[in-house]
Amino acid sequence: MKLKKFRAAFGRVVTGVSYISMALLFAMVVIVAVDVILRKAQIGRINGSNELTTYFMVIVCLLGIPVLQIKYGHVWVNLVTNKFSYRFRSFWLAVTLLIETTVIALLVYGGATKVSLFIHTGTTTDVLNIPKWIFAIFGLIAFAEYFVLSLVDTIQLFIDGVKNEPPAPVEGGWTEDEVKGI
Repeated sequence: MKLKKFRAAFGRVVTGVSYISMALLFAMVVIVAVDVILRKAQIGRINGSNELTTYFMVIVCLLGIPVLQIKYGHVWVNLVTNKFSYRFRSFWLAVTLLIETTVIALLVYGGATKVSLFIHTGTTTDVLNIPKWIFAIFGLIAFAEYFVLSLVDTIQLFIDGVKNEPPAPVEGGWTEDEVKGI
């Protein structure tokens, strides 16, 4: 039960961080709209708008990954595994998620290395000369959030498998019999 409370609390943190992506998405729309208007009116253009919107889009996508994990929004192909008992499915998903968590841990490590490299080398963007570590830190934050959620979900699935108690269906969700196709 403590894991579920932690996940809910951490979910609020993830949601709070996702507001950054909402703000960046709004800024991206404004930048593109103003840039297009300036070019169509032949007044000029916003220098570096393409570069900035590209980085913003990457940040928006990366910060969306932990939000999907919070909402159980990732796609699982489980036509075969749904025919088995809940205990088997829990362990199967836990093992699969453990592999995913390991890959995410490697991404966190790689992201931390990249941020450190950008800081020490002073690497900047091509047009606007903004330090790249500023953008890379968002990727690191997103992967770190995703890692924590994936680890918590892996542990919870193992616990659920040991207890062999399927969670209650969510409002409008499928029952255990409907999942099995009965």
